[in-house]
Amino acid sequence: MAVSTLSRHSDDKIARQAYQRRQDELYFYNKNMYEKEKYKQQAEQEQRRAEQAEAEIEKLRQQIAELLANTMA
Repeated sequence: MAVSTLSRHSDDKIARQAYQRRQDELYFYNKNMYEKEKYKQQAEQEQRRAEQAEAEIEKLRQQIAELLANTMA
């Protein structure tokens, strides 16, 4: 009887460890996916900002060219 009780407790411990390991795997998987998505969104925002800045620079270059053309005319 004592042997079967010890065996059962050992099996329970193994099952708990496996369950906890799976919970840990899920936690870290979800955490990594969240961080990956967050970094992807940040990269997209930075790309949009860079495009907007480039458009603004081009607009200012055109204004400078117009002003130079007007002053030389």
